[in-house]
Amino acid sequence: MFDKIKQRLKEIENIACKDATVKGDLEKILKSISEVKKEITLLEEKTRALLYQEENKERKEEHVDVTGFLSGIKSARVNVETLLDRGWNYIVSGRYKEAIKELLRAKQMDSGNVRIYNLIGWAYIHLEYYDKASLTFQEVLRLDPDNEMAQANMGYVKYKKGLYKDAIESLSHITENAKNKQALLYALFYLGLVYYDSGMYNDAIDLLNRAIALGPNLFEAYYYLGKVYKKRGLSNMATQIWEKLIKINKYNIWSRKAKEALDGQ
Repeated sequence: MFDKIKQRLKEIENIACKDATVKGDLEKILKSISEVKKEITLLEEKTRALLYQEENKERKEEHVDVTGFLSGIKSARVNVETLLDRGWNYIVSGRYKEAIKELLRAKQMDSGNVRIYNLIGWAYIHLEYYDKASLTFQEVLRLDPDNEMAQANMGYVKYKKGLYKDAIESLSHITENAKNKQALLYALFYLGLVYYDSGMYNDAIDLLNRAIALGPNLFEAYYYLGKVYKKRGLSNMATQIWEKLIKINKYNIWSRKAKEALDGQ
């Protein structure tokens, strides 16, 4: 297949006038390359998994070897970190089901890692699977009762279930007492959303601005701050914050939403 693709690309390069047929051929070639890359990735993962199984099998058949044992731990850690990175990247790009698939694989390998549970719960939140998200964060708190990120996420789940009073109490407690910077960041953001939905726009603006000051890369906060400004009747401010978001990173999902909002004005 590779030789055929190379040959066809060479033929196209030598064509003086490239018409619509050539464009169609190029699109077909690009599609073929994408399919091949996908197959290679799947084969690579399958091979790595089989290799890992064989290494485990060999270690069981051998006498106890401390060096081999430590090497196995390092290999497992790398695999978990890889799956965590993939899950996080899928979440950032809005591919939540793919994120959950990768993160559940990581959970099988490291069932005591609360970072995995928090990310799974986050993906469930974005899919609006609030009961599953709640159970996941409860599992985090069973493993780590003082986990402030899970507490913040539980406050958000309460908000999405319409339990505004409980959500405000939970999130306000975190904004006033959190030691974890990330938990504080999201508690401010979530609380801003609660006040936005409650029609308390000035409070929402204050909280979302505080969240952005603490986490300038929390793109979602910019998008919702623009929405609050719009509801507040401050259209110029909404335009400014959305344009700023697009300028920072025009490729993320919230910048695309901001552009849609600007186009719809």
